[in-house]
Amino acid sequence: MKIGVAIDGSQNALRAVEHAVKTAEMFPETELKIIYVVDFNTANDERMSKEDTETIRQRVTQPAMELAKLTQAKTELVIYEGDPAQRIVQYVDSTPLDHLVIGSRGLNVVQEMMLGSVSHKVIKEAKCPVTVIK
Repeated sequence: MKIGVAIDGSQNALRAVEHAVKTAEMFPETELKIIYVVDFNTANDERMSKEDTETIRQRVTQPAMELAKLTQAKTELVIYEGDPAQRIVQYVDSTPLDHLVIGSRGLNVVQEMMLGSVSHKVIKEAKCPVTVIK
C-alpha cells in the first residue's frame, strides 16, 4: 500500500502524519510518501520568503519525518515548489497512491469561499481517496 501525506508545517499537518503512520502500521510493506510544497508566492512573512529551501525543509519536514520513524513503513520525502494544491494533485496523479492524508488549514466559511483551501482543491481533483484531518 502507498500512502501519501501532505504537510505544511501546521499542527493539522502533523496530526495528518500521525494518522498516516497509524494507517501504515495496519498494512505490511506500506510505503509512506511525505509531500511538502514550498510556496514562496504566498509566504505570510518576509522571513519565510527569504529563507533558503534547505532551511525551510528542515523546519517544516523534520517533525513529520520524526513521526514517520514510528512506523516500519518505507518513508520518502518529496519536496516541490509552486502552488501547493496543484503540485500535490500532480504528484498524486503521477504516483499511484492508494490513499492521501492532508491536514485542514482551518479556514472559516468566509475565508474558504474567498480563498479556497488546499485540502478542498485536492479533494476535488485527486484521483485517489483523500482523508482530511482537523
